[in-house]
Amino acid sequence: MIEPTRKRLTAIFTSVIVVFSLIVLVLSLIVLRQSLMRGVKEHLTKDIRDEYLEQYHGSGLSSFSEMSDENHIQVLNRAGEVVVSARDSVDFDPGLNNDLLAAAFAGRQEFETRAVGKERYLVSYFPFDQIYAGRAAVSLDVEAEQERNFLRMVLMLSPLIFLLSYLVSRYLLSHAMKPISDVLTFQETFLSNVNHELRSPLASKKGNFEVALRKERSADEYREVIESGLRETDRMINLLHNLSLLASSKFKPLDLYKKRAEIDKIIQELVISYTPALNAKNISLEIGEMPGISCVCDEDLIRRTIENLFDNALKYTPNGGSITSSLSRKKGKMFFTISNTCEPIEKKELENLFEPFYRGGKSRLYAEGKGLGLYIVNYIVRSHGGDIVLNKTGDKLFSLTVSLPA
Repeated sequence: MIEPTRKRLTAIFTSVIVVFSLIVLVLSLIVLRQSLMRGVKEHLTKDIRDEYLEQYHGSGLSSFSEMSDENHIQVLNRAGEVVVSARDSVDFDPGLNNDLLAAAFAGRQEFETRAVGKERYLVSYFPFDQIYAGRAAVSLDVEAEQERNFLRMVLMLSPLIFLLSYLVSRYLLSHAMKPISDVLTFQETFLSNVNHELRSPLASKKGNFEVALRKERSADEYREVIESGLRETDRMINLLHNLSLLASSKFKPLDLYKKRAEIDKIIQELVISYTPALNAKNISLEIGEMPGISCVCDEDLIRRTIENLFDNALKYTPNGGSITSSLSRKKGKMFFTISNTCEPIEKKELENLFEPFYRGGKSRLYAEGKGLGLYIVNYIVRSHGGDIVLNKTGDKLFSLTVSLPA
């Protein structure tokens, strides 16, 4: 779904950028043409003012016939007849514009463009006096060549413009669509994992109930089936609770109901509840000094965080191993550290430690779970503005530290 959309949007973005680039180039050509024409007009006007008018008023008409100039210069009477021309302008005939001639005799200088043969000229009519008007023309070949050079450059750059438009479109789309792609990927993974994680316990429960109903059984046997179903139901409820947190974890922090909570008391209560399980695996638990430390937090979520950490340590500590924990406060932060002995952990497992549904190869062999515990812990801690870090550990020691604003 995301790839066809990306291709379609890339085509649209590329087209928009190409069209925009073409508009800019067309506008640039218009500005270039106007700038060139303005320059030619200014140059011709300067020649008329500083050369032709001064020459006429200083030397009269006769001086023009001996003039050799890059501009075609002619003197006209009121009838539009050429009275005198510069030496190089005798055969020059751009055609008479009576309106511009009348404007010249009215005291105004006017311009027009005319094609004479294969060349284009800028022609200016200007006043000498009440008897004569002047007509000067300058070739526009140089300016036309500059325009052609500009167009050739545009044609040469067109493939590069298209390529850059495509690459820019891909770049912008990759950044713009990354959050969307992440959401869709997360959604697909989430639904796949939900389907996988719920199917197994449901299939197990269904199988147990079907077996129980195949023949008459004693009350104790039915009771055992019901108790097994209840345990599976509790696990599914806990899984759904974790999944509800997981579903929102990519998009927003948790909604917190903060109040001051005594963290040391929460730890003491959890230690008591875990004592039977610790004894069953012959695991020693060492609790460091726990001064009265509190923080403003969502007490239920922080309790769940510490419970998940204890639960994780209990699962992955082998029989006869040990667990240690400590609580401290420093520079306005509270630190809770929990460590446990464990089997050697591969580097890849540590890199994916806080990924949802990830469980290392060895951990699957001797501990139950869905791979959500540490991910949920990380989500809760970060929603409180805290952090969770993996401490430097040995091959057979695993240690985490949670920090929270105290």
